[in-house]
Amino acid sequence: MTLALLAAPLLAALGCLALPRAAAWANSLGALATLGLGVAVAAGTFGRPARYEAGGFFYLDALSGLIVLVVALVGAAAARLSPAYLAREVAHGAIPPSQPRWYYVWLQLSLFAMLAVPLLDNLGLMWVAVEATTVTTALLVGFYRRGHALEAAWKYLVLCTAGIAIALFGVLLTYYAAVHVLPDEAAALSWAALRANAAHLDPELMKLAFALVLVGYGTKAGLAPMHTWLPDAHGQAPAPVSALLSGALLNCALYAVLRYHLLAVGAVGGTYSADLLLLFGTLSIAVAVPFVLVQHDLKRLLAYSSVEHIGIVALGVGIGGRLGLFAAAFHLFNHAVAKSMLFLAAGAIGQRYGTLRLARLRGVAEAMPLEGMVLLAGTLAIAGSPPFAPFASELGIALAGFAGRPAAVAASVVLVAGTVLIFGGMLYHVIQVTLRAAPANLAPATPLPFGWAFLALPLAALLVGGIWLPPFLTDAFTAVGAVLEGSTP
Repeated sequence: MTLALLAAPLLAALGCLALPRAAAWANSLGALATLGLGVAVAAGTFGRPARYEAGGFFYLDALSGLIVLVVALVGAAAARLSPAYLAREVAHGAIPPSQPRWYYVWLQLSLFAMLAVPLLDNLGLMWVAVEATTVTTALLVGFYRRGHALEAAWKYLVLCTAGIAIALFGVLLTYYAAVHVLPDEAAALSWAALRANAAHLDPELMKLAFALVLVGYGTKAGLAPMHTWLPDAHGQAPAPVSALLSGALLNCALYAVLRYHLLAVGAVGGTYSADLLLLFGTLSIAVAVPFVLVQHDLKRLLAYSSVEHIGIVALGVGIGGRLGLFAAAFHLFNHAVAKSMLFLAAGAIGQRYGTLRLARLRGVAEAMPLEGMVLLAGTLAIAGSPPFAPFASELGIALAGFAGRPAAVAASVVLVAGTVLIFGGMLYHVIQVTLRAAPANLAPATPLPFGWAFLALPLAALLVGGIWLPPFLTDAFTAVGAVLEGSTP
């Protein structure tokens, strides 16, 4: 089933190339196949022992399953809504009719690379997969092939490639530490072999390796101060691509950091890697605050919110403990669902109004009831308002922090203060956008296809998840927390 999961987006990409007139259908069918297989693969990892597939080439545990689930869900939503989005762009003259075909090709290849990241056992191959996500998504960021879009794509490519190069040094140091411990050099980058022998790895080498990996992959994950590519890329990419970047891509890079965090804990002991995660998580929250408060563009507003929330997940892992790790896994899922939904709504709004400038967006709730409701309620959710699920996960992280060591308490103070400020800033901006009187010269409305499925249903899930978490999700996040705690192989 794992091989089938990886084959689905590859076959879809080939279908888009071979059948130009049916590219949109090949893209949609590939996304639905990826969704079904991804949910099945993820469900098979929760509450079960870690397992190998394809002769040890793949390694699946609950943490892998969570990332696969997120990529499959967000990828299906982004791919399924892309045809209607691109059709409107073609109608408005923003892109030529021949261009959507290549969009679908790169989108499907991006999904393939993102799914490979959490499935591969070899950390070197995982590095290759993370780099592949950079190349494929950079082409999507610069999809409009003009001015600011090309600039954003170039900035994204340069910064993330530089980050990945730094991470490569961390991978090489890990390999060097492992070959002195493991009898089989071929297994020196096997995650399972490294995890089993982490206590025997050179602690000084692993300290440096983790620091390099954190900076390198943290650049791709959007952790401050390496985040500067993120608002530009999100702001210029097509809205479904922004949803994919925020909901799936950032989590793939963060997954790589978390794997090395577990190795560092085993090799170094103590709180070395946890304290670095606290530092970068706290910094990400603090850096996001002023940019949210003074923001002028809707998608850039959502992008800086992503910087904050990736920082919150890092904070939860750095705090540790069963509550902190459970809440971190819960928050990773909440952010992926909420932010992809908000970017998709923002894309529809931007196409209707012809702009994403906050000062020129008004009356969205009147002009576009579904998108306006999703934007307002989704902002309340992602900003941490009860009774939505992100409030519950942020509260769990804060409570775990206040019950922890002094560094965790200090980080929790920043978390609470930053959340309050960002809540006020985001709510102010979005109320102005949604509740003011709508302009009279708007273009005719175009219903969003499957809007209830991809906008209202995720919002309902976030509301229900803040009040009652289904047992299967409780078991899933508990299993992920056990992996991050190191209590399962």
